[in-house]
Amino acid sequence: MKLLATFALLGSATAASFGAPLAFAIKVGDKVPSVNVHSGFPPEMVNIADYVKGRNTIIVGLPGAFTPTASTSLFVPGYLEAQDALKAAGVEEVIVYCVNDGAVMKAWGEDQGIDGSMVTFVGDPAGELTKALDLEMTHPGPPSVGIIGRSKRFAMHVVDGEIKHLAVSEADDDPAGDAFPEESCAPAMLEAITKCTVAL
Repeated sequence: MKLLATFALLGSATAASFGAPLAFAIKVGDKVPSVNVHSGFPPEMVNIADYVKGRNTIIVGLPGAFTPTASTSLFVPGYLEAQDALKAAGVEEVIVYCVNDGAVMKAWGEDQGIDGSMVTFVGDPAGELTKALDLEMTHPGPPSVGIIGRSKRFAMHVVDGEIKHLAVSEADDDPAGDAFPEESCAPAMLEAITKCTVAL
């Protein structure tokens, strides 16, 4: 079965540029939480932990569907362009989600031309997956303009349900990672996956 913001407030850098890595409840070595996401519309409830079990996947969280700059012009197209390289590295599917409902994600998928690709869009309308991963944007900037409960910009490599690599693009003055999203874009994820494979 195939599943179906610019929120940058000031200038920025990636989280790694600030020295010590930011701490999250979810970390490398943890299992993906057992939470339902919305696939398509009318939505089918899909348990994300069950879905990635026994598979080699990348889960990508973005602040919102149909957002300009990084999400639409760089992020999703980047994963589409990297499909052959990702498949060669063993990745079977790239699962992209936002805190939006299944109808919005389905429409955005059509807009981004993901049909027939290895990229799948799902929705996390109540933010359950985002909260379970402890990757909700809590910076006061977005809520001050009515943007509440959104996911941080991140990508994680997941093998048989276990997180092998986690990259979060954010900074104190750029909670959505929109100015410098590179850490969680396809080229960086491919590099991290390749290094991990070589190390094994």
